[in-house]
Amino acid sequence: MGKKYYRLLLLLLLAVVCAAIYYLWQEQLVARRPFPDGTNILVKTEYTLCGHQEQTETTAVDLKVSNLRDLRAQFLPQEGWRSRYEREQVAVSRTLEDLCQKCSVLTHLGEKGGFVAVVRGPVGVDGGIVRVTKIRVDSLPAELRKEAKKGMLDIPDEETLLHILDSLEEDKI
Repeated sequence: MGKKYYRLLLLLLLAVVCAAIYYLWQEQLVARRPFPDGTNILVKTEYTLCGHQEQTETTAVDLKVSNLRDLRAQFLPQEGWRSRYEREQVAVSRTLEDLCQKCSVLTHLGEKGGFVAVVRGPVGVDGGIVRVTKIRVDSLPAELRKEAKKGMLDIPDEETLLHILDSLEEDKI
């Protein structure tokens, strides 16, 4: 009885190996097949921190590629690029856990260890702490304190915050 199941298992394993070899062979054939004339290539990058997406459309001639294999040599899988056929065009995409160019230059204020911190990215997005200031969160007015603790203080830097705090002090006098 054990020999019968052993043969069945061996036959099943052989079928799986053959199917994998066939799939890889087909993939290589598709990758080496030249692109039709005028093939558009869509290059997409998605940024998970800010949720934005950048995409450009180009042609195989502009990128100096003639097939999917050449394209994959330019957009390396080790760098997170995935390439595939989508309808009449080829799509190359990747997802980065980062901020897009537009959002990476923005900053807002938040809280780190009881102090006001300058945070990279638009309000509500934590792109990482740029620096921690010497301003204690407890020294802020209640409304600003609440927003800072949530990381939602829509003030670009500590200088602007100091100007706001100075004007609030002047109003009290």
